[in-house]
Amino acid sequence: MKPTVTENGTVIRLDRDNAAIMLESGRACKGCGAAKMGLCKPNGGISVLNAKNLAGARIGDTVKIGIDNKVKVKGYLLSFIIPLFSLLGGALGGYFIGQEILLSGFDVIAGFTALILASVYSFKRLKALDRSSSLVITNIISDSVFSAEMQLDEKYRYLSEAELYG
Repeated sequence: MKPTVTENGTVIRLDRDNAAIMLESGRACKGCGAAKMGLCKPNGGISVLNAKNLAGARIGDTVKIGIDNKVKVKGYLLSFIIPLFSLLGGALGGYFIGQEILLSGFDVIAGFTALILASVYSFKRLKALDRSSSLVITNIISDSVFSAEMQLDEKYRYLSEAELYG
């Protein structure tokens, strides 16, 4: 699933502030690289993933999941803003230092050096952000319950006996 595309699913299990969500392949699967390479089930298969239940969804609710806005903002800052300002700041600082030491072209060297250092820093922080963040339930679409007749046997794998029989 692409991280920027929200997807709909059904809550099948709750565990404190986390929820197991059953997703049927949808619009996000069609553009995902993993689906194109055959690493998952892009042809109508079911996936189950865990997400933080900040919206207070219950079992059987249809929910929309996505990435938390704070994580998106941190990702954009690390990916775009920090490297851009590092390049500009390094080039500007290199220009003034180059004027003092009478070395032409020092602004280019300083700008790209600052860009490379900022990019290495940003990549490390993005990896840490990716490991520490998870998907969240952003919206409850409908408050429904499981019907007694489930069409797919795969759904039974994720329900406990208490959820199945009452």
